[in-house]
Amino acid sequence: MVTITPLVDGQDRSIDARSIVTLIFFFAINALVIWPVRIPVTLFVSRPFGRFVKRSREDRATEQCDLKPDMSSPAPATEKGQASTTPEAWATIDSHHSPADSRVPSKKVYIPIDLRTAPVIGVLILLASTCIPGSVVRRGIVGSGGVRPYDIMTLFICFAYISISLDATGFLRYLAFLVASRASRGQRLFTTFYFLFAGIGLVFGNDPLVLSGTPFLAYFTDHAAISDPTSFIFSQFQVSNLVSAFLVSSNPTNLVLTSAFGINFLVYSAWMAIPTIASAIVLYFVSRYITFSREGLIPKTIHPPAINPRDALSDPVGAVFGATVFVITVLLLVGLSAGGVLEGKVGVWTVTVPAAGLVLLRDLAKDLSERREKPKGDSKPLDQAQSTLPTEEIAVASTAAPSHPPFLGLSRVSSVVSKLPLALLPFAFSFFILVEGLQHTGWISVFGGWWGAWEEVGGIAGSVWLMGMLSVIGCNVSLLGLEDVPFID
Repeated sequence: MVTITPLVDGQDRSIDARSIVTLIFFFAINALVIWPVRIPVTLFVSRPFGRFVKRSREDRATEQCDLKPDMSSPAPATEKGQASTTPEAWATIDSHHSPADSRVPSKKVYIPIDLRTAPVIGVLILLASTCIPGSVVRRGIVGSGGVRPYDIMTLFICFAYISISLDATGFLRYLAFLVASRASRGQRLFTTFYFLFAGIGLVFGNDPLVLSGTPFLAYFTDHAAISDPTSFIFSQFQVSNLVSAFLVSSNPTNLVLTSAFGINFLVYSAWMAIPTIASAIVLYFVSRYITFSREGLIPKTIHPPAINPRDALSDPVGAVFGATVFVITVLLLVGLSAGGVLEGKVGVWTVTVPAAGLVLLRDLAKDLSERREKPKGDSKPLDQAQSTLPTEEIAVASTAAPSHPPFLGLSRVSSVVSKLPLALLPFAFSFFILVEGLQHTGWISVFGGWWGAWEEVGGIAGSVWLMGMLSVIGCNVSLLGLEDVPFID
């Protein structure tokens, strides 16, 4: 009788067929995230789906026809601007819902294999093929070796909610308009925006900055007659990613690093302060005098839009409340981490979840208060209900405005939740599982042996140099950061 030895998690395991398949899938999934593809579904599957859609449309048209008034009774007089209920009007409705218009052509349906689907599919295939067991999936969610993926993603989502809610109050737009209104020359405006975005990113991280700053710059450069906004938009993106290395709460990657090596938040920020600030200063001079030195990228004169910065602040009380909660949360994380309180079973979620809950409760109270003050059915999207800017500026006034009617009249909550990067949770957890899969199949042990051999030859200086080079190259040719996706979208 053959005894099957259970797989050991990588430490004493040699490379076998499962290991090779896991590594191939890991690189293939990375490639599909960078270069997504669409797989066509055969008409055998797509045609029944088209028939289902056609029947659904016909049923809706039938329901609307059943709601017609009795044609024998005279139609009530209609005021100007109201919909007509005359037979002619119903004939128009019938023409819009005729069977000819309800026909759905047989088209190919495509399944996207991209950032949101490829990692999940890869994990399911590896799990079904027994390349990785269920324990690897569990460790990819619960964590191992000090890294707790659920804790990291909880911090990411909670800070995203607080940041987006703060942006919905108009606070970040208020700061941007306040600074921009005092600049009349292009070079001065570039410098002002650069250091403003650096300061915001240093404190709040790059998520709220990218979500709020990019639409603001698109609006500002258009109304200030700046023909080429490249220098402003890309410098904002570059500096926001750079300065997010300072605080642990600014980037999920920072929390992975501190959790894996047991570094408290205060020590991490102390080590990163000088490199981050120095790099931001160097980047400014490189951007202004080299990268964007071509004529026209930074205009000589500008004409900023005549907007009172106060008008961009749609909810002053909410702005003060959100900013206060954000700052207190960051200070608590730094203080508790320095005291060793966040180690062990007590994670950062014990701080970030209550903070996000407070902001959520305040948003709910704001929405309920506004709903009581408005007549029934008068719920408006957040940008129209709260903004006091002129009509043509409403569209860009709020970067958190939903493109659909608010749920149950909760404009603020619907707006913020619709902007949360919830679709990235499966992506992140899947990659945590894939890395655990590399550990389980022995590859991390192999890579560690290679690195140990290089360290014996290159020493500390060689190890630091090679790790820096691999990190720079890997970040540019491999996966984007989670916080970069809103900018790309």
